[in-house]
Amino acid sequence: MALNTQHKVTLTEGEISTILFCLEHYLKNKCDGNSIVEFDNIFEELEGTIDKYYEKVEKAQAKRPTEEW
Repeated sequence: MALNTQHKVTLTEGEISTILFCLEHYLKNKCDGNSIVEFDNIFEELEGTIDKYYEKVEKAQAKRPTEEW
C-alpha cells in the first residue's frame, strides 16, 4: 500500500484540535522547510473539515423559522 492512499476516519472536533495543536508545536520547534508543505496539506484538510461542518450548521440554522414572542 502506498503512503498516499487516502483513508476515511471519524474524529471528534477535540481530536482534530489536538492533532492541529501538536502539528503546530512540531512545526515551530523541529520542522525543516521540506516538511512544511506536507504539514500544510494536513492543516488544510483538517481545518477545512471543521469549516465545512460549521458552514453546514449555519445554513441549516438560517433555514429554520425564527420564533416570535
